[in-house]
Amino acid sequence: ADGSYSFTPGTDFDGLAAGENRDVTFSYTATDNDGGVSEPKTVTITVTGTNDAPVAVADTQTTGENSVLSGQVPAATDVDGTIAGYDLATDVGTGNGSLTFNADGSYTFTPGTDFDSLAAGESRDVTFSYTATDNDGGVSEPKAVTITVTGTNDAPVAQAGTVTTEENTLLTGQVPAATDVDGTIAGY
Repeated sequence: ADGSYSFTPGTDFDGLAAGENRDVTFSYTATDNDGGVSEPKTVTITVTGTNDAPVAVADTQTTGENSVLSGQVPAATDVDGTIAGYDLATDVGTGNGSLTFNADGSYTFTPGTDFDSLAAGESRDVTFSYTATDNDGGVSEPKAVTITVTGTNDAPVAQAGTVTTEENTLLTGQVPAATDVDGTIAGY
């Protein structure tokens, strides 16, 4: 043996806060070519903690096309600190309603009229992502929150109309066309 060694700090050290130290020791002896053995000596290895990034968690939620969803991202974890807050990484995107995201991880998603064209029972997924930040400034990998928006039957919209006629005159006509954003008009 030539006296070399290697040491890889394992996950037991992940709980060290940034700048916090923990010592690891081992003893060794030296042997000469005549069989003489030295007194045992100790090598001390000081492991200094670094800031481990927090770990955020993905989530799924559901809501109806006309229902506002108030939610909270899952609690992130941090082996060597505390979670200081959350940030929006990517928004829901144009045409997917609106999202209000708060630093405590709470959010409000409003589907709005963007989903009125969904038929009853039809669904569409909307995704946003967020990150968690710890008390030492570490930032997690972005994680997605997927919201499944389910359609409901939207009532048709009838249109008003105005028609004039002279007295004692038969009037025939057609009522103004109604519209149905998620279906067809079956009758009047």
